[in-house]
Amino acid sequence: MNQNELEAFAKEAAKNIKTGADLDKFRAILTKVTVEAALNTELDEHLGYAKHEKSVAPNNRNGSSSKKVRPRTESLN
Repeated sequence: MNQNELEAFAKEAAKNIKTGADLDKFRAILTKVTVEAALNTELDEHLGYAKHEKSVAPNNRNGSSSKKVRPRTESLN
């Protein structure tokens, strides 16, 4: 987004802000969205591929891998 697009977005959002509580809610939502976007970008950079892209690694974002369950040999009593 360029500067003009950001200003247009801010002006449109400001039309609906009437009280301090509205401003606080908007600020909280904006902070949440910004932090989530930054964390997702950081994860993409760390893993080397974007979300929903194919990976060559067998154990990718969802952390799934084959596991073996071994029975306990000692008594539970």
